[in-house]
Amino acid sequence: MPTIEDFIEAIAVGSIYWFVDPQIDSLEPHPHVCLGINDNDCVFMLCGTSNFEGRLRYFELNGLQFETLVRILPNETNSIKKPTFVDCSEIQNHDVGDLFYNETLTLRGSVSQAELLQIKGGIEISDLLEQVTKNEILRLFPKL
Repeated sequence: MPTIEDFIEAIAVGSIYWFVDPQIDSLEPHPHVCLGINDNDCVFMLCGTSNFEGRLRYFELNGLQFETLVRILPNETNSIKKPTFVDCSEIQNHDVGDLFYNETLTLRGSVSQAELLQIKGGIEISDLLEQVTKNEILRLFPKL
């Protein structure tokens, strides 16, 4: 059985984890793209949704930059069944212990390098994220 140390060691930028997320209003597992883990055992993630129309309406009503909404397409390296969207301005913080003990959590692949580059770009241009937050997360990204 893996230990929490093994779990921490395995966390990788771009990995897709599925789990029931207490930070959203749903009892269904959602895909989450991992953005990395900091020195305080905080895992940064983006929660995915297949509800494009809802996200589009939200972006239009709030005058947000569409480049911060990244589409992830189904392919052989991820577990996505239909086009999924992540909002690069809505970064979630998860405690590594909470994730490790979340019984619904499963690792099911990763985003492509092109999608990871789009996510990185979306974080960089987001008007809603503070620069200190951007810097903390972007330093976790591998050299692309």
